Amino acid sequence: MSQVELIPVFDDNYVFLITNGKNALLVDPGDAHSPLKIIEERGLQLDAVLVTHHHHDHIDGLIDITNVFPDIPIYAPQKNKSQIVLGTKFLSEGDKINWGDITFQVMEMPGHTLGHIAYYNEKNNWMFSGDVLFGLGCGRLFEGSAEQAFDTLARFKKLPPETLVYCTHEYTENNLKFCKSVNIDTPELQKYEIELLKNRKGNDPSVPLILGSEFSANPFLIASSVQEFASLRKQRNTFKA
Repeated sequence: MSQVELIPVFDDNYVFLITNGKNALLVDPGDAHSPLKIIEERGLQLDAVLVTHHHHDHIDGLIDITNVFPDIPIYAPQKNKSQIVLGTKFLSEGDKINWGDITFQVMEMPGHTLGHIAYYNEKNNWMFSGDVLFGLGCGRLFEGSAEQAFDTLARFKKLPPETLVYCTHEYTENNLKFCKSVNIDTPELQKYEIELLKNRKGNDPSVPLILGSEFSANPFLIASSVQEFASLRKQRNTFKA
């Protein structure tokens, strides 16, 4: 049975290792030192790399990976083809990747960047969402518009509440502080906070997110209009935790 492991890199990034015990995939390797060490120590065969977008903290490990695995397929967004020069297979909405008995569906999710994609596996309820959605938050809009980001988040609402969202930053505690700073303090958020602080006290990650909990507590998912979403995002941009 395949499973997903979190590999911390930098201050708050995660690289994801998907493995069945013999073979492996990596998702968004901003740094490759720890992932390659784990792969070597366990004797895993790295089959491919999945990339959600072109930011350096998601792709800078590709150089070291291709030095070790020169022929490895690197899946990346078609719209970022010129920015992800080590990509080998470029993907658009509706494309699929088959790996053993697992299929990843590609979803275009503009907002954080214009070319951002996500990888969804229905069988295991896995969503590798890059920087689109965070615990109690969403990605900063570096390239896309508020309308695009609002529509992107609406796509999450069509997924099962039990979906596990593998976002690539540990931002949930800071996002909780933001929610309180703008007087968002619902019973749903209080319940979320209890579970979050229990996990973080033990130094456990808040990732993967349980999508159903985000439905009820994440203000960016709850926002009922583009204007409400844009106002929240603007306030979050300047918030200091």
